[in-house]
Amino acid sequence: MSGTIAETLAEFICDLTYGALAPELISKAKDLFLDQLGCQMLGSTVPWNQAVYRFVVENKRGGSARIINYGDRVPPDDAALVNATFGQGCELDDYYDQGGGHPGSASIPVALALLGNKKVSGRDLLVALAGGYDVGWRIGRGLLPGMMRRGYHPQGVVGVFVASATAGRILGLNQKQMTHALAIAGSHAAGTMEFDQSGGEVKRLHSGMACSGGLRSAMLAQLGLTGPPTIFEGERGVLKVFGGEAASDLIVKNLGTENAISCAAIKRFPVNASQHSPIELLDKLITDYKIAPEDVQTVEVGVNEGVLLHGGGIDEPKEVIEAQFSLRFSLALRLLKGRNDFGFYLDPRMWQDPEILKLAKKVKLSADPSATGTRRFACRIKIARANGESVEGYLPAPKGTASNPLTKGEVRDKFRQLSAKVLNESQINAIVEKVDSLELEDDVSGIMRLLTREAAE
Repeated sequence: MSGTIAETLAEFICDLTYGALAPELISKAKDLFLDQLGCQMLGSTVPWNQAVYRFVVENKRGGSARIINYGDRVPPDDAALVNATFGQGCELDDYYDQGGGHPGSASIPVALALLGNKKVSGRDLLVALAGGYDVGWRIGRGLLPGMMRRGYHPQGVVGVFVASATAGRILGLNQKQMTHALAIAGSHAAGTMEFDQSGGEVKRLHSGMACSGGLRSAMLAQLGLTGPPTIFEGERGVLKVFGGEAASDLIVKNLGTENAISCAAIKRFPVNASQHSPIELLDKLITDYKIAPEDVQTVEVGVNEGVLLHGGGIDEPKEVIEAQFSLRFSLALRLLKGRNDFGFYLDPRMWQDPEILKLAKKVKLSADPSATGTRRFACRIKIARANGESVEGYLPAPKGTASNPLTKGEVRDKFRQLSAKVLNESQINAIVEKVDSLELEDDVSGIMRLLTREAAE
């Protein structure tokens, strides 16, 4: 590392080329792009995200960027605020299988917000996303597990750097400007996880705040504003303030030889990422051993220690966000309903269902010391049955992660399901076609019109 961490990352982002991206990374990046568009579509329809949308359109009308679905024109940072809130607002967006945060909803809304300001090719977009994903993945690895233990939300802390890197690359910042963009972004890093203790839909806003702040950071750096180049490793820098120590080696390790696109996971269930392995493993045990709800005495679940802090104490959810973060509730749903449909988490009757609550109390959570690093999302489950016998299983990672990725068909099916409430079949097919050939597009701004209601008229 020849300079500070920010200077090293800035050099990497500015020097990254399309030719440096392996074909499998380009293919994965397009899957992630399509997935996030679907998440934004569904997120634009749910009630808890409407306050952010209304706040912007009632106070900030007029600008070069557009809001997904509705089509309102607003300033770029306000479009990023709304669209990123939509994108992360249903717990269905992608996540890192190492590090922390949700890179798709921290980068793609920023890229879309800038399409009205300049011509961006598909290749330029893919390179910007690859740079943003990589920066966030590296910073997250440097901050965990200390950041989670201290109660900071990775999306609010890490996401702002994903956003600033993505925006900076699209804006064409030079290395010095990119360094300052990352440094300025450090002042936007924020967000606690108290929502996973006592609720509050403000969690949905953290991604929007990160995107808005990261985009402003890049635009301000372009205009000459400066920030501290030691924003990461400094005595009062991000690593020590949010993580408790300066784990700088993990941020720059193998920089340029491995890319986080391959470490991004696509969700199948509308819940916090840490619940996917337990849901999948429980489902397998239920199927393999033909376990009925009344047959269950206890369900012992061993997971990463962060899961216990991140919603592990929620037994009886009282709002949607609590339902989506309660592992006990999710496993009880799987036992009783056999599914974890989005609608179940929205239904207050499910939160109060005595059968579900009874099963949830049978779930016993504990920290598995082996569930760390590349196996952060590993899970062990042991089910004690009424007849005195027990069954158990282990899952190193859920489907959707790098070791067991979704197929392109599965990614497209998810996009179609998430978008069907907003887009017509013609729009959906056109978007899928454009994303499939994204690297051939000279100007990707046309995709934004397809994502609004006017395209259906």
